[in-house]
Amino acid sequence: MKNRLRLLCMSTLLILSGCVTFPTDESNQVNVIWDNEAALKDCRYIGTVLGSEGHFYDYWLHADSDMVWGTLNQMRIKVTDLGGDTLYLYQPLGFSSSVTMLGNAYDCRPMTQDE
Repeated sequence: MKNRLRLLCMSTLLILSGCVTFPTDESNQVNVIWDNEAALKDCRYIGTVLGSEGHFYDYWLHADSDMVWGTLNQMRIKVTDLGGDTLYLYQPLGFSSSVTMLGNAYDCRPMTQDE
């Protein structure tokens, strides 16, 4: 009975923990900029994005670097969903059991004659 309860608890924890977000082919093309506002001078702002990995109940199952990587991947995916190609990051928000970042999505591609 004790073994079944342990197995049930561990299974539940693993299911709740999920996994780290992986990039898509499109999101791999997103440029990430930090602390360089001059790089955005010819860009068009298209929205704010938020990314977060880790929870109070499973953060110890993931390395910090994996949570940072997953958070950036989430944000890059959101940038592509908005039609952007550049992510401008702000300083990460301070949490002890997760990684949460805030940034802005931009379209920095040169405008064509049709636009």
